[in-house]
Amino acid sequence: MSIRQSVTEVDMDLERVEELHKELKIHRRKRNYQHKRIRIMKKERDALSEEVKGYVSQINDLKEKRNAANMMAQEFKTLRDTAVKNRDRAMKNDNKADSKRFDKYQNQYHSDMVSKTELSQEYHHEIEAMGKIYSKANKACSDKHMEMLEVRERSQIFHDDVTQCIEKIEAIKAKYDIDFVDFGGEEE
Repeated sequence: MSIRQSVTEVDMDLERVEELHKELKIHRRKRNYQHKRIRIMKKERDALSEEVKGYVSQINDLKEKRNAANMMAQEFKTLRDTAVKNRDRAMKNDNKADSKRFDKYQNQYHSDMVSKTELSQEYHHEIEAMGKIYSKANKACSDKHMEMLEVRERSQIFHDDVTQCIEKIEAIKAKYDIDFVDFGGEEE
């Protein structure tokens, strides 16, 4: 190889390094822009996630209240059934005073049982309504997460482009045993 060919090859390699550096800057900007978008989406997703957590907490509170009302309804049912048995036993023994007293108790227990059952149903309807809101918010959170992952994939492509440019620059530097290339004050 002649000196002229060597110099031409060096000049071509240095031009290639300059081109790679320009490409590197463009890929880096694209990657960094995607990272910025990811950070924004992550904040949005995290806000949606907090909203979903709030709905879960509300639903759990409603379930506890519903279950407590169901337990009370069950207790009143047991008391009512016992009062009915006692009333029937008193009627069988022709004890009108006890029969009347137990009939009054069973009516009150029955009324209390119905009241707690209705309260339980109200809680159940609130749970169902909150469940729909939760599902919608959870889907929005999931969708935002998936969108963020898609942007992250794009970012990774740009990052790979940055890495390839750096590797090509490093190969040219190694070819000439150069530690650094001056890009107007920037070192790559």
